[in-house]
Amino acid sequence: MGTGPPAPLTPGAVFLSRGDPFLPGPLEVTQRDLREGELGAPKPVRVTAPTTPGTYPVVQFQHGFLSDRRTYDEILGHLASHGFVVVAPQLYPADGVPLGKMTALEEAKAAKQVADWAQAFAAAVMGSAADPRPLGVAGHSRGGKVTWLLTAQLGQPARGIVGVDPVDGRGGPLLSAQPEALPGPLDTAPPSLVVGMALGGACAPEGDNFQHFFDRTTPPTRLLLVKNQGHADMLDADVGTAGLCAEGPDRKETRRVTGGALAAFFRWRLQDDEVARSFLDSDLLTTLEVTRAAR
Repeated sequence: MGTGPPAPLTPGAVFLSRGDPFLPGPLEVTQRDLREGELGAPKPVRVTAPTTPGTYPVVQFQHGFLSDRRTYDEILGHLASHGFVVVAPQLYPADGVPLGKMTALEEAKAAKQVADWAQAFAAAVMGSAADPRPLGVAGHSRGGKVTWLLTAQLGQPARGIVGVDPVDGRGGPLLSAQPEALPGPLDTAPPSLVVGMALGGACAPEGDNFQHFFDRTTPPTRLLLVKNQGHADMLDADVGTAGLCAEGPDRKETRRVTGGALAAFFRWRLQDDEVARSFLDSDLLTTLEVTRAAR
């Protein structure tokens, strides 16, 4: 039987992180998994948040197709350490079987239910208060597509959106035809960041990949393109993806760059940190080859 959500705490001044967003943030973090219905959660969720009580912006992160929310722990823990409550829902079982899974549109509807709950209650679940302003949203692979579909459903527009090697197109369960999230250029959308992986291959095919999103989403938008790395290289170290998608030589650094990009963007958009924004416009201190573009 489900239990009701806790009462939201009264917000104070929003926490502002400091320092290089590509390095671990100043806060220790903890995680909590909730079953569907537990504390009002409409889907199973993993919430990652600072251990220190405070007032923090909320970010919702959508997993990729057939992916497990827990495989993003390292990049989402990095983001939380910079002062965010990060909610990662599991919208359907990550059992590797495409039969009977949600379409992207169905995922977006379920994600909207999670977002309504997350904005109101996720911070309180972790003993903190939520920034009352709209949340930030992000997603990987088809979760990026779901994230753009989600933004069109939110009552209050998200303050920022990040696609981590997002994939659009008409694929999905049994390759059934589905509407694209971005069939053409958008007139309105939140400021965005697209983190692309050059070795997308069949997992993120040309025409549906990061470039598709960057070209069609509403300015201001930025693209960070990581050369010589693959579509799933930002997943946790103990997650095997060999044979599924092309892999690059340095997954650890790919995770650091991806987590840092999330932290820099959401510190800019949700913490009003212009210094963090400047990291997205400067050459990154990384052994990876990363190119930038902006519109």
